[in-house]
Amino acid sequence: MMAWAGAAAQDVYKWVDENGEVHYSQTLPPERAGGAHDRLTSDGLVAERVDRVKTADERAELAVQREQQREQAQQERIQAQQDRLFLAAYPTEEDVRRTIETRRATVRSERNSVESLIEQSRFRFVATVQQAAELERTGEPVPEYLVERIAEARAGIRELNRRLDDIEARLASLDEELASELARHRRLTDSG
Repeated sequence: MMAWAGAAAQDVYKWVDENGEVHYSQTLPPERAGGAHDRLTSDGLVAERVDRVKTADERAELAVQREQQREQAQQERIQAQQDRLFLAAYPTEEDVRRTIETRRATVRSERNSVESLIEQSRFRFVATVQQAAELERTGEPVPEYLVERIAEARAGIRELNRRLDDIEARLASLDEELASELARHRRLTDSG
């Protein structure tokens, strides 16, 4: 009776072989130690489910997947924090508009300054070219310093025009940023 009670208390292992046949045994065959199996209680309930041992490639792939999941979770945490900060900085859409408009006003002021510099530079350039032309009309040689001033003035005007193009691009970028930030605000506040 005692021997039967001891045998009844022993675990039973259940596994499926390569042919799909289910096996039960009180001992797990050594060749199945790395394979998937269940350890059952004496009542036939699953006490433990053991997956088969993964290959090196499977373990490497699993490590890559875990790293990707960790990175994605980190990115989601960072994005959630950025969204909270965004809403703290811009509680209303009007706050978003006001901030972008302030930046736009600064860029427009810079544009006005550059346009003024271009106008001044063109005026000096024209005056220098006229001076050189007058010398040529009278048959006198144009001094080297005057030729250098003309070249410098041209280069300066080109550089100022490049700055003006950059400023126009920044203004257009602010328009896009406004649209994007308003859409983000609506998404975060569910007001769109």
